[in-house]
Amino acid sequence: MNTNIKMYQSSNVSQQLNLAPQLLNWLKILQVSSVELAELVDRELVSNPALETASAEESSMGEDFAAEELPTSNDGVDLCSSEVGERLSVLADIDEEWRQADEPRLSSSHILQEKHDYTIDHIATASCLQDELEQAILFSDLTEVHAGVARIIAGSIDGRGYLDAALEDIAKEAGLDVSEIQVVLEKFQAFVPAGIGARDLRECLVLQLKAMDSDTELAQMLAGNWLDHLAAGRAVMVADHLGEEPEEVEAAFRLIRTLDPEPGRNYVSVPAEYVEADLEIRCKNGELHVELLDERLPKLQLSSYCKRLLEARQGSKADLDYIRGKVREAGFLIQGISQRQDTMLKVARQIMRVQREFLSSETGALQPLTMNKVAAMIGVHETTVSRAIANKYIRTERGLIEMRSFFKVGYRCADGSSVTPERVKAQLEAFIAAEEELKPLTDAHISERFKKQGLKVARRTVAKYREELGIPSSKERLIRARRREELAIAV
Repeated sequence: MNTNIKMYQSSNVSQQLNLAPQLLNWLKILQVSSVELAELVDRELVSNPALETASAEESSMGEDFAAEELPTSNDGVDLCSSEVGERLSVLADIDEEWRQADEPRLSSSHILQEKHDYTIDHIATASCLQDELEQAILFSDLTEVHAGVARIIAGSIDGRGYLDAALEDIAKEAGLDVSEIQVVLEKFQAFVPAGIGARDLRECLVLQLKAMDSDTELAQMLAGNWLDHLAAGRAVMVADHLGEEPEEVEAAFRLIRTLDPEPGRNYVSVPAEYVEADLEIRCKNGELHVELLDERLPKLQLSSYCKRLLEARQGSKADLDYIRGKVREAGFLIQGISQRQDTMLKVARQIMRVQREFLSSETGALQPLTMNKVAAMIGVHETTVSRAIANKYIRTERGLIEMRSFFKVGYRCADGSSVTPERVKAQLEAFIAAEEELKPLTDAHISERFKKQGLKVARRTVAKYREELGIPSSKERLIRARRREELAIAV
């Protein structure tokens, strides 16, 4: 038995970031949307007796009532009177006043909660695919047995809209022959949205073509048997093989390209999100002006009663400490909201200054703008700007726009100016539109042209933007150009 036990001592150095609760609360207040902030304020008004609303005239949002200035007491004895009965009477009055003050807030909170529940329950949602299929089955002329089979099929439809189960498995579950399941599937595919219930891409496309009013027999045959040639652009070859006119085959291929390869995606249940503007930028007398939209936020102030109570030091030490803590929490909330609004306003002013062209004209383009640049302008950290624009929206004459959308990383030009990716894409389209059809520009050639204009755009970036714009590669464009030339000669 080995009893050689060794002990070692070691030390290491590590870094850990600990954020004070006040800072965490400030970051939370800064980052939440105006709707979430209004809900947070409502909860605090209910739970914190040191916080109350004020009219516009009484608003003391800017009142400086620091926690350090709160009166303290070490003995916990009422300085105005030492009689126990009188102290208990004071505490009873405090408790009663707090209860009476909270009753309307609790009632208001109950009403707000009912409104919130009603809104949540009535949020519009995109149509669910399973709901669509169930409705279609209910209104179909299927027998009770076949309707049960149709529901099994509906339950086997995946998110794309395809049948994700073998007919043999469905037949086993339904206790019927596979041939009968095939009959029900064909009926199911006929009365549900076009393309739903297909077993592969070819069948999905054919089902959509069958549902069209026009004559799509050629397109159905091509989708079912010649789909690989569609991707390769071999319309002329297919036409020669089938004895059809190339123009008709090309037209059928174009029709197939318009079909949805995954029709079930259109029925994904997604709640419609409602947003509210936090700021507004409007043009008045030729000048842009930015304004905070904080109507949802009540004007807050510290409870004057709690302050008087602390100044008089009435109550036990525990009671006074409790009130002092609540006053401190209320002060942090008031100060945090004030700083949040001020930071948002400063960021919005810089957005307005840089994006003046976009905000002043319907055809104006966005200019390059980074969070780091705005942070340097207003004297805060970049992460503060990131939080300040998170979940925030600006109402403009061009519509409701998310604040984050105003920030675009630009390409540095040789003359020191910058352009956005949107302008690079527009120039890319212009290059391709002006190219010779039989001598299409490759991605490398386009990259060189950008370089001659003073823009450093890599070949891979050109390829990425070209694909995003739906522009074929130079090889595919050349094949199409030659095919058009052949057709022109044949005519």
